[in-house]
Amino acid sequence: MSLKVAIIGGRGLMGRWFERFFASQGLQVLVADVDTEQSPQEAARLADVVVLSVPIPKVSEVVKSLAPHLRADALLMDLTSVKQRPLSAMMAHFPGEVVGTHPLFGPGAGSMAGQTVVLCQGRGERWFNWLKDLLEGAGARVKVSSATEHDRLMAVVQGLAHFTLIALEMAIRELKVDPGDLEDFATPTFTTLHHLARRLFTQDAALYACIQLQNPANRQALRALEDSVADILYFIQRQNADGLVRLIESVKETFNSGDKPGRGDQDPNGE
Repeated sequence: MSLKVAIIGGRGLMGRWFERFFASQGLQVLVADVDTEQSPQEAARLADVVVLSVPIPKVSEVVKSLAPHLRADALLMDLTSVKQRPLSAMMAHFPGEVVGTHPLFGPGAGSMAGQTVVLCQGRGERWFNWLKDLLEGAGARVKVSSATEHDRLMAVVQGLAHFTLIALEMAIRELKVDPGDLEDFATPTFTTLHHLARRLFTQDAALYACIQLQNPANRQALRALEDSVADILYFIQRQNADGLVRLIESVKETFNSGDKPGRGDQDPNGE
């Protein structure tokens, strides 16, 4: 008999994606959401593996409501992009095996092959190894990390990057620049950044707000950005070319010597 996986919040985009994935691995999938006939509690009661695909702020509330219905030998895992708080909530309310999971891809991915998934071991070995083997068997690159380290790195990869793109678009709006002029005068660097920013703004605003608010490591990352902006402005306001050059050169030195741009990455206009 195949294992049963219950996806709580399974009508969302990532919930649907993992419904297809688990089914492709020969597992029986139960989907429960606010608009499904089967309640989350009923689905959780029947499942060997319970997957939380709910908004980050809802994890603690959902786990608390599900915990009395979970089988003692079941696996409880999540799909959120922040790990410390969701993992702590799962472990606090459920005494069984727990794994924090963060797929580093969106619902547009064609398959699991080549995708990266971060696993944060909460409690237990058996289900952790099962999940790792399942993902790797499907071609995923599995990265094992602590929840603290995950959040520290994602504060840069997501928190800092998203913040910068949001701030870029806010500044453009504040400057009241005509969009047609931006397109006519765009350099390759601006085109890339503007495209990334506009793509971000087509996504779910609540998700990006959660990523900013729910990762405890974001504050330190954003303070570092604030300090960096202040350092750059210091030299610009004083028209200190030598100081600004030294600052830029010092940043270049932090990169690995092997990470040199290819010929296609070099812009003759210094972009």
